[in-house]
Parts: sequence; structure tokens; C-alpha cells
Amino acid sequence: LSRRTAWELFDTGVNMGISQAGEFLQMSLNAFNRQATDYPDIEVDGEIGPATLDAITAFLKRRGKDGETVLLRAFNALQGAAYIELAERREKDERFVFGWFLQRVRI
Repeated sequence: LSRRTAWELFDTGVNMGISQAGEFLQMSLNAFNRQATDYPDIEVDGEIGPATLDAITAFLKRRGKDGETVLLRAFNALQGAAYIELAERREKDERFVFGWFLQRVRI
């Protein structure tokens, strides 16, 4: 459906876990469905099944290339917030935050 989104899911799955990557995607899709008028809300469970695929298909059909970019920005914002929260919880991880943002959070 979207090579860029697939790559982002893979990259985040490697770094943060498959379920977390799925949750970021689902949260982002729910935020952009205009109160479920474009497609129904989907459960944020981290599993990319038929409902998530239907939602991303509907989203990309309605929003096009700009939608793909916006979706990736939202996804990356959630990923970045998770990195910051991790460093706040585990002081030893502060040394990695700069590199995480440099290497992982991209559009």
C-alpha cells in the first residue's frame, strides 16, 4: 500500500517491537479519520490485520501522497516521544537519544 509506511513499520518494529510499531500506526490512523467519517476507528492493539489495512487503504485513497507524508510525520512524532520517555525513565539511555533521532526518526 505504501513503501514508505512499510519501511517505517519495519524500522520501528526492529527498534521498539512489532506491537509498538502497529500501535503507532493505528493511533495515527485514528487521529486522521475525521471522527470516523472517512473510515471507522480501529482498535489500538498493535496487530495489523484486516481493519488496519482497510483503514490505511481508505486513508491513502482520500489523502493521497500528502496523506502518506502526514501519516509518517505523526508516526515519527509518536516514535520520538517514546524515545524521550524511555530516556526519562532510564537515565542510562540518555546517551542514545541523539543517535536514535539521527538514525531512526526520518521522513
